[in-house]
Amino acid sequence: MSESSGDITTRKISVNKLKEIDLTNYCRICKCNGNGVKLRPLFNGRRLTRIIANTVHIEIKDLPGLPRFVCEKCLDLLKTFSTFQVDFRRSEEDFKMTLDAREHFHMDSLIEFANSVEMEKEMENDQKSAALVTNFIKKTKKTKKSKSKLDRN
Repeated sequence: MSESSGDITTRKISVNKLKEIDLTNYCRICKCNGNGVKLRPLFNGRRLTRIIANTVHIEIKDLPGLPRFVCEKCLDLLKTFSTFQVDFRRSEEDFKMTLDAREHFHMDSLIEFANSVEMEKEMENDQKSAALVTNFIKKTKKTKKSKSKLDRN
């Protein structure tokens, strides 16, 4: 029974100490306190909290009693990670656009090739038609010459 009452006493002391601890002057990210570490305001506008939400997908709200600062180390790390994420997204978009351009170029090349083949076929058909017409005219002329020779005789 003394063990369980000792645990309860320890808990009461811990809870009482927790009530006395001021959490507001800590870094909200790494929990370091302001002793020798420069802390920057976390809720000075919406930009920093938006960067945190977009980068690490954690939404930080300004709640009473919780830290309202971020240390320089965490701020630098957050900026680096945010820049990395933006660069990575841009690279992905660039690569995808390049692939899309390749596919469109490939399709354009195939369409151009198909059109050139079709044009060649049309030219061949036109040449064949022209040859047929030329042969027909030649035959017609020969036939007329033959008829006129027969008519003369």
